[in-house]
Amino acid sequence: MSYGQHKIEGRVIDRETGKPVPFASIGILGTASGTSSNLEGEFSLAIPEGAKLKISCVGYVSMVVNTPEEMSLIQLTPYTVELNEIVITHRAINARRVVQKAFSNINRNYSGKSFNQQYFYRHYCKDDSVYGRLIEAFIDVWKYQGYKPFRKRAGDKEEMRVTQLRRSLDNTLAAQGHTPISLHSILQADIVAYQSLEKSNYLGLYTDISNLRTDFENFTFMFDGITAFDGRDVYKISYHYKNDSIPTTTGYKPAPRAKGMLYITTDTYAFVKVEEMKYDKNVTIKTSAFYKKYNDKYYPYHFIREGETHFADSGRHSFHIELMSVEIQHAPDKKFTGKEPTKRELMNIPYDSSFWNNTTVLKATPLEDRIISDLGGGSSLNRQFFRYLHYEWSTTDGGNQAEEKFTWLRNDNKGKRMVYLMFWSGDLKPYLVDLELFKRLNKQFHGKVTFVLICLDEDQEAWQRSVAIFNLFADGIINYRIDRGAGILKEFAVRSLPYFVLIHKDGEKIDLNPRRPSDPALEADLKRLLNPKQ
Repeated sequence: MSYGQHKIEGRVIDRETGKPVPFASIGILGTASGTSSNLEGEFSLAIPEGAKLKISCVGYVSMVVNTPEEMSLIQLTPYTVELNEIVITHRAINARRVVQKAFSNINRNYSGKSFNQQYFYRHYCKDDSVYGRLIEAFIDVWKYQGYKPFRKRAGDKEEMRVTQLRRSLDNTLAAQGHTPISLHSILQADIVAYQSLEKSNYLGLYTDISNLRTDFENFTFMFDGITAFDGRDVYKISYHYKNDSIPTTTGYKPAPRAKGMLYITTDTYAFVKVEEMKYDKNVTIKTSAFYKKYNDKYYPYHFIREGETHFADSGRHSFHIELMSVEIQHAPDKKFTGKEPTKRELMNIPYDSSFWNNTTVLKATPLEDRIISDLGGGSSLNRQFFRYLHYEWSTTDGGNQAEEKFTWLRNDNKGKRMVYLMFWSGDLKPYLVDLELFKRLNKQFHGKVTFVLICLDEDQEAWQRSVAIFNLFADGIINYRIDRGAGILKEFAVRSLPYFVLIHKDGEKIDLNPRRPSDPALEADLKRLLNPKQ
């Protein structure tokens, strides 16, 4: 497919205002290949010689561009409707009935044949204003019988696989709770494919499946006007979930709420765009889905899901996931089997740098450039991925090759973070308080100090049980098991257990023993060493 192709760079803007047009569909005319514009209206795309591009976006007049010169700056004309036309139409529109028709026409508007859709995946998270991880991947989804029958969750009666992957380390506070890759979560932004099969009494904030169709009577719908997409008039239907409250042991509290906007064609009643926001006091989750027509059927071309959680200590964690369609294939030989991969399976995917240099990805924005800076000090994501692979090798299965893995980790932290070691063995009860305080310090100095537990037990299974029972891997704490003849015991002059060692950023040992986590002076020492000028 790449033979005779070259990559173009372009930008989509509003002809009248000059502002960027995000999430526009940029497709190679006559094919299902394409990309989307990013938040800045920018895009990059590998195209064959002589290809023409079709650009479409809800609210704009679609256009076709024929030459690379025209592709560098694409100006879309906003779609306008006369006010009197809106008023006349408004009186005749039953918003609730329009949405019902859209759901009942899914089988007619969306493909009912099996197909493989290839996507580009991007996922990043941050704590407060600091980005903590970035993942990019290419995935395939084989959807049996297309958009019928309804799936109750992503992966139900369909297959998925990751074909290419690159990523940074996960430096967020939520690292331990993060799934390796969130394909189910972002795929379920497709409300055409995934609807809850059971009625619910209350709106579930963290429920990925939409309940719009099942709990139809609990939503209010309003006609908000007419716009256009790809040469068709489109209804704008806003909706919101009924306000409700949930009984608790301390009384009633407000239930999560939801509101959104549906864009539905006026002639065929097809969903072409869906926006939804779920929220309560501390959590907000926003979802967007975009669809376009190919060979008389609609297919998704862009999904976005992002959210933010505010914590009691005033901190916040946020995430952003995007899935952009690259290709659609109906050929039977494109069928495969697979499910959302595990962390170990992801690590076994061969890395192909030439693929990433030549393929179509969602164009990075200055925001993503900042992510690269936060995560790797300016290193490219390709280089960060190689470091990630080494890091995962070093911190996974700490009962084997522990000394070699610890040596790599120690060198990797040099110049970046201090390393605080706790040597332990056997019965943990005499120093459980130290272990719990060790965990607290890890949370407090996350990203500044690497906390490592090194066990001297000869019995690997006993060590693994202790790690699991006492949650010793919490919040990114690293665990190793070594033999009693290991060289690092001599290096650090470990005499009795528990034993504590602090390694400065310059790699030199700082003798704090017998100072331990239960010593009130330790926290002050760590702060002083991290901020020597204060």
